[in-house]
Amino acid sequence: MQKPGVLFGAEPGHRKAAIAAACELERQGFPHLFCPYDYGLPEGDWISNIAEVYDALSLSSAILQATHEMRVGTGISVTYMRHPADVAAAASFNHEISDGRFLLGLGPGANEFLERFDIQPERPLPHMRRYVERVRAAASRQPLPPILVAAVRPRMIRLAFEIADGPLGANWALSHMSALLNEVPAELRQGAEIHNIAPIWISDDRAEGLAFMRRFLGLHMQLANFRAYFAAAGFVDEVQRVEAALATGDTTAVEAAISERMADDIGIFGTRSQIHDKVDAWQDAGVTLTVSTLLTIKNQPEAVLRVADLFD
Repeated sequence: MQKPGVLFGAEPGHRKAAIAAACELERQGFPHLFCPYDYGLPEGDWISNIAEVYDALSLSSAILQATHEMRVGTGISVTYMRHPADVAAAASFNHEISDGRFLLGLGPGANEFLERFDIQPERPLPHMRRYVERVRAAASRQPLPPILVAAVRPRMIRLAFEIADGPLGANWALSHMSALLNEVPAELRQGAEIHNIAPIWISDDRAEGLAFMRRFLGLHMQLANFRAYFAAAGFVDEVQRVEAALATGDTTAVEAAISERMADDIGIFGTRSQIHDKVDAWQDAGVTLTVSTLLTIKNQPEAVLRVADLFD
């Protein structure tokens, strides 16, 4: 089994510790990290109370300068938060100082997230096409790193192959991957990178892991784009139960609507051997896997080092 990548956040007050933890992951042979657009949330809430954003490009740059071999990328840099010329300059800088180890993950973010910052989103497909074109145009005399486009549903995945170096997915269902990728012509997929970020819970207590997955997926079920994807992936009953619960504001029922089958298809939890088997299955599907510890515990450096212990 190859070790997966790690989604790697850094909270205020823990940023130096995060960079030290990234160096330890490199020492242990982890191949890549993705730094998310991250945000401060009050306890127990979600999109409605987002208060601040932590920058993925800055964290990526700091880790690249502290490491020597692992690839480091943004997972993602939100397009509406930065002008494409600014992104092009930062991405080219990271590409050069890292000797080509940087990956630029771009995506518009969820509409529910953007609304918190008074941003009126455009239609996502033409927006991403224009944005990537403008990034490339702004860097006409600067080398750029590989570009990955955040994609969950088929049309955005196809666009990621057309205009960039591949898709960066999140919370894809393993059982749905073959059908999802088969919607993209083979000639577009040839030589491209296909990444997925999957939630992981590290515990031998399966019930504990299932409870976490229900919380994690329940949060994402509040986003319309994910509900549409989950329904297309075969979880229509779960989505219908969630929408009924959302209509009444019953967040407990939202989590309860997540079936064990759904949690197991999307998340990675269980015993050590079960977790290793799931990582193998993703890799066998031709997908470069990144595991996400976000929402696991507050101290992200501690969380990612638990991941390192799991794959030691």
